[in-house]
Amino acid sequence: MTSPEAEWEQVDVRKKWPHEALDFTPWLACNLNLLGEETGLELELVQQEMPVGPLYLDILARDAASGRLVAIENQLEWADLHHLGQLLTYATGCDAHVAIWVAPGFTYEYAQTLHRLNKWTKKKFAFYGVAIELWQGSDDSSFEPRFRKVVYPDGWEKHLTPPEDRMHQEKQRYHDFFQPLITKLTRPGGFADKALYHFGYTGRRFPSRIEPSVWYTVTVTRDEGAWVTLYIGSESKDVKPIFDALQECRAQIESDIGAGPLCWERRRHYFSSIYILRNGCSIDDSQEKLEETRKWMCDILFKFKSVFDPRVETILDRLSP
Repeated sequence: MTSPEAEWEQVDVRKKWPHEALDFTPWLACNLNLLGEETGLELELVQQEMPVGPLYLDILARDAASGRLVAIENQLEWADLHHLGQLLTYATGCDAHVAIWVAPGFTYEYAQTLHRLNKWTKKKFAFYGVAIELWQGSDDSSFEPRFRKVVYPDGWEKHLTPPEDRMHQEKQRYHDFFQPLITKLTRPGGFADKALYHFGYTGRRFPSRIEPSVWYTVTVTRDEGAWVTLYIGSESKDVKPIFDALQECRAQIESDIGAGPLCWERRRHYFSSIYILRNGCSIDDSQEKLEETRKWMCDILFKFKSVFDPRVETILDRLSP
């Protein structure tokens, strides 16, 4: 924790938890006491990644005081329709009488839904919307996560729930930023066949034609700069050998790309990344500077592709039985 005299600043949650399933969910499972303090529940972990048919609930817990099962669905983007459906499906499938939705923020429409569910089900079920915040002291020491109740039985902090149209404007800014880049990169025979959302609406992902578990991504935030990243990950097979083989040639790869040192992260489970960060740029920049950021992203993407694709193809041939 930072010193008492340090000034606090709220920062992007992905500064501590880059990946929802690999970073945030395991952390939350180990820190249910913090969530319990905010909700007034005595949360005990039952199982992480609880199967519900072919799907998986992030965390199944139990309220020790009442004995009720608690379904916890978490995300690292603002609440959305997809996760609302998952919350209701998982809570039903696990016969949980308490459902907690954890997200960085809730718009009015989703908060109203949880509030109405609490009213309609009266005391038999309980629905919570809890905001996860990340704060950092001015001395740049360790982060401090904080939970804040937004919706709870008999309560709704409406001042914390902006209308959806305000969030739509935010998403539109990212759409307008990425669209020229996507148009250029997904031309027939171009860089990639398609672009997908990455990190919610703040990034875009371009799958490699060489290997389904490899994709190139671009991301820009309000205060953390911009990234170009090579991701290597698969839930169905071990792709760590690809990363390891690339890392053996780290010096040559960085020399060939010619953009300076890269960040190499061999993560646990099924996910690793190689990326370059550009500081000093933001989605709030002027149109002229945003164009510079797009050009930088495009240049780095093509350098990444020209260097990584042939190596990945060679590695895959060598690893094939």
